[in-house]
Amino acid sequence: MLILKSFEPYLFLLPSIIILFAFLFIPLIWNIYISLHDVSILTIIKDWDFIGFENFDNIFSDPNFYNSLKVTLVFVCGSVLLQFGIGLLIAILLNQQIRASGLFRTLFIIPWTVSTVITGFSFKFLFDDSFGIINYGIEKLGLESIGWFSDPNLAIWIVIVANTWYGTPFTILFLSAGLLSINPTLYEAATIDGATKFRRFFYITLPLLKSFILTNLILVTVWTINFFDLQLIMTNGGPLSSTTTLSLYMYKQAFEFGYFSEGAAVGILLIIMNIAIAFVYLKLFDVRNKK
Repeated sequence: MLILKSFEPYLFLLPSIIILFAFLFIPLIWNIYISLHDVSILTIIKDWDFIGFENFDNIFSDPNFYNSLKVTLVFVCGSVLLQFGIGLLIAILLNQQIRASGLFRTLFIIPWTVSTVITGFSFKFLFDDSFGIINYGIEKLGLESIGWFSDPNLAIWIVIVANTWYGTPFTILFLSAGLLSINPTLYEAATIDGATKFRRFFYITLPLLKSFILTNLILVTVWTINFFDLQLIMTNGGPLSSTTTLSLYMYKQAFEFGYFSEGAAVGILLIIMNIAIAFVYLKLFDVRNKK
């Protein structure tokens, strides 16, 4: 009976462990297995030949892979900076003693509850080169319409704007929770001591929000790296692959061109990238905490 009681906490964890194993570890192992074999639309019903790291060699010799890396860097940096900056600003404003702050929080959640498909088509309708509402308004003003999706330099930024609109509510909610956890008496004591709003922000708010900021940045960055829905719907990676991020490149390799093993290999690289970025964030915040 005592032995059973000692294992009782692990029994409660068992369902979660089974789910993790079934939906995380097994697919991961299967993905690694596919990446080391020759699996394509032509060989899927045949015996899969073991080819080692040949799929990775094919990827590293593909110029489109390096282009997708560059696009991913722009997409992730732009999206994360905008989402975090706007989200932090709105969270701070909502944390002030203003009327209907609860209503505004509810309104700001709406973009996050909308599916990415609807978001993608909505922004495509707004910025479409031929029948977009924004170009219609520009033409009504007597100005020349802008090729939002036909210009390789503009297209990626329109996708970033759409992703920012879609993802910022999460940052607002997450950082709002962090702000609500800070004891108001700290601000009162600082005000009595003559601290300005900027000093209270930099010496009270930011240090106490560090754990929330760290978690938020890791989640938002990882989600943005793996995100490809908006690019697929709005531009399908074009024009001239200017919006083909690494995740969309993986999707196209596997499900558009039928190179399943190469798509799996790109998936492995994405996992490594996600882990590396999370590690960098942890190290950066750890260094700051030591200082």
